[in-house]
Amino acid sequence: MYTPFQSHQYHSCLGITLITLAAFTTAMLASSAIAEEKRPAQKKTWEPKLYGFCMGMPGPKRRTIAEQSHMLRDLGFDGAGYELWFNGTLEKNLKTIDDAGPEIYLLHTGINLKADGLPYDARLPDAIRKLKGRPCTLCVLLRGYPPGDPRGQQRAVEILRELGDLSAASGIRLSIYHHKSDWTESLLFALEIVKKVNHKNVGVNFNLCHWLMVDGDKDYKPVLRDNSDKIFAVTINGAKVGSKTWTNGLIQPLDKGDFDNRELLATLREIGYGGPIGLMCYGIPGDAKDCLQRSMLVWKTWKADWLNDN
Repeated sequence: MYTPFQSHQYHSCLGITLITLAAFTTAMLASSAIAEEKRPAQKKTWEPKLYGFCMGMPGPKRRTIAEQSHMLRDLGFDGAGYELWFNGTLEKNLKTIDDAGPEIYLLHTGINLKADGLPYDARLPDAIRKLKGRPCTLCVLLRGYPPGDPRGQQRAVEILRELGDLSAASGIRLSIYHHKSDWTESLLFALEIVKKVNHKNVGVNFNLCHWLMVDGDKDYKPVLRDNSDKIFAVTINGAKVGSKTWTNGLIQPLDKGDFDNRELLATLREIGYGGPIGLMCYGIPGDAKDCLQRSMLVWKTWKADWLNDN
């Protein structure tokens, strides 16, 4: 016969069991949390895309956009960068590249800072709209005044804000391409302009060869670290430190030169740069395919090290 006393014993035992179970669960959760804290944080996988840039100029063999796209794809490149087309071939060239497989990661165009003419090609706004949805950065080369001339500042800020709005509406970013002899030939000056523009969609490139030509006596690492949120595009190549010539000097395949690209890439990884990397090929003697192929072999060894380090 089941008595009230036995019922009381049963519920007392059940209560003790539940309390014990709760205490055990709490202890296990606490232990798990401590173990989680002690577990070393996993490194975020870093595997930037690589694209070819200026691989069609100059060179002994001229290739069509279709031929370049297939060459890049076959060699293992993820995409390409070009001057923005205003000759009525933009849509055609985009489709040609899409059909071949690579992405368009960078397109560049010039900006005129002088008030005596149009600031940019009248077809630029429409071209920006046609780039909507692409992982592309639109780079602008600011010209019209000598490097750093204060006369260009107000107009530059106005134009960059305007184009920053247009680019944002298409989901792409706008970046100043610092280039020797341009108004913004120095990356440091380009960053000053970006701060004055104060637009979340306007940033800068880090172009290795032009950095070395103009600011090569300075350390690039603190510059990248201090401006990590404004580095929108990067181009690299093999380079001979201290050279003042492009060919066989500041622009070479990745297996040439003494500049430490691996240190540069480690800094980009450190600052959280998540965009693609462009391989600058301008002015390298011989067939562009040779430069691309040799550079890809080097890139693959670096990539293997990154993956092993993740």
